[in-house]
Amino acid sequence: MLVLNMQKVLKTFSLIVIFLFALSIFGWMVFHIVEGDKKFGFLTGPVKFMYTFPDLFSQSVEEVKTPPNTFLRTPENFESINNLDSDFIVLSAYSDTSDSRSIVLMNLKNDSILYKWTVENPFEDFYRIINPLLFPEKSLVYYFTNHTGLRRIDSLTNVIWKQDSIFAHHSMTQDSNGDIWICSTDPVYYATGLYKLDGRSVFYIDNYITKLDAETGRILFHKSVTSILTENNLSNYILKSTNVIDPLHINDVEPALKSTQYYKEGDLFISAKNSSFIMHYRPSTNKVMNVIEGPFASQHDVDFMNESSLVIFNNNFYPTWSSDSKPPPPDSSWLDIAGDFYSNIVRYDFSNNSFSFIGDSVFRANEIFTGTEGLMEFVDPSTYFVEEQNTGLIWVIQDDKVLYKNVLKSQHKGYHHLPNWIRVIKKNV
Repeated sequence: MLVLNMQKVLKTFSLIVIFLFALSIFGWMVFHIVEGDKKFGFLTGPVKFMYTFPDLFSQSVEEVKTPPNTFLRTPENFESINNLDSDFIVLSAYSDTSDSRSIVLMNLKNDSILYKWTVENPFEDFYRIINPLLFPEKSLVYYFTNHTGLRRIDSLTNVIWKQDSIFAHHSMTQDSNGDIWICSTDPVYYATGLYKLDGRSVFYIDNYITKLDAETGRILFHKSVTSILTENNLSNYILKSTNVIDPLHINDVEPALKSTQYYKEGDLFISAKNSSFIMHYRPSTNKVMNVIEGPFASQHDVDFMNESSLVIFNNNFYPTWSSDSKPPPPDSSWLDIAGDFYSNIVRYDFSNNSFSFIGDSVFRANEIFTGTEGLMEFVDPSTYFVEEQNTGLIWVIQDDKVLYKNVLKSQHKGYHHLPNWIRVIKKNV
């Protein structure tokens, strides 16, 4: 019995020694792999996996816990406001799951879902449906960002038509004939524009304006913005952007629905974000009637306020993001203060080419700012809807007072949906 016990002790001791030796060898190999001064052939990969596994596991757990980028974290102290007295119907799109997208008719008055379309997402989980367009009998036109293809579907999501020859992006609007105007690019990932400067060739992304037949999806008009500028001796506007690769980046094509003394039915007002201008273009004659520049930068969403004025959602942001900053001076009294920048709404008056601001005080008081995307839509001259896209906040403002402030609540606790160019359908307040 004593001999057997001694054998067990020796065996256990031997295993401990072997384990400690193997552990020391493993530690030695880890040290040299991290230092990069030795290689261990086929063993390098497995050893590296073993010592990084805890970090990979923690990262995987965190990724499972954190929703995709189509969701935003809701501030812990967030308080909604709802003083709407009557229905306010909007059309919105958001992510339900990674492989599906929901398009919903919502009533902001009580945050209820009136109708819902569920569309399969065959792409990455961050692909979005932006600014879907609603037609009678609950048919829709929609597209996914970063991919070819527009679809018109019926109320049961059956496909009515497809248009796969272009990339659509940003807004969709209808003209007086019911045709659809979109911002578009060629379905390629290489340059589509070229200019020569200082003896070198500069290749860049060109943009297009495209008109589709709403009933068939057929392309009725398709023209390069570079061509429009060049044919009107305005190609220098391409150089005004600090974004060399994407100097134009149009984000809204707003058609005139009737004729006035300032524009004709069918004229287009085209917003170029990265060059910070609005172009008044007449497709019927291929003439640029005016290029509007003013107190706005990186703007999105151009709308008609009335027959004599436009409103512009002014992001007030860099065309190309930069974190560059000079070191501060030793004495702050040497500084000239430019102030705090927030987004706002700029009104342009055709009669005298003047600009004014709408709601600047309420934007500042509530720190409403979105560097990219964002939109506004007026219910009447004193009431308007705002999508503060980057934060996911949506607002209804009347006489510089907040009637409504909320987020699109999601199934993930502590997170809300990223809005995607919400469209106002019925606007009573």
